[in-house]
Amino acid sequence: MEEFLGIKYEFVDSENFEEYLIFIGVGYIARKAALTLHPTHCLTLNENGTYTFSLNSRLVNSSVTFRPGVEFDEVKPDGVKVKSVITIEDNKMIHIQKEENGRTSRHVREFFPDKMISTTTAEGLDKVVKRYFKAVR
Repeated sequence: MEEFLGIKYEFVDSENFEEYLIFIGVGYIARKAALTLHPTHCLTLNENGTYTFSLNSRLVNSSVTFRPGVEFDEVKPDGVKVKSVITIEDNKMIHIQKEENGRTSRHVREFFPDKMISTTTAEGLDKVVKRYFKAVR
């Protein structure tokens, strides 16, 4: 994963993202706003061995700092509190989010020198969400 640290990945396209936002209960106005965003993601390694994964856009900026494999409390950009665990395997960052209502989402981000592909699945959602990002240097 080290070769992908510090690279900014800018949103290019998505599949089934609005369906996912509806599934997790994002309201109409917030959902339409989210669909206009072109976020940039970046993964960095901190001196203490933790990682920070950031999302930056013109409306929303957020980040999570985590130690791989250790559960932590997260507040998603939509304000929902979840219990999360992130693991790193080769070029993949696997992010599991569990809501208080029991709903679980799984985000697998695959990093490449020129792109990142994010695949999201959720229990009860009959679609796979794909989001595509290009590396910007």
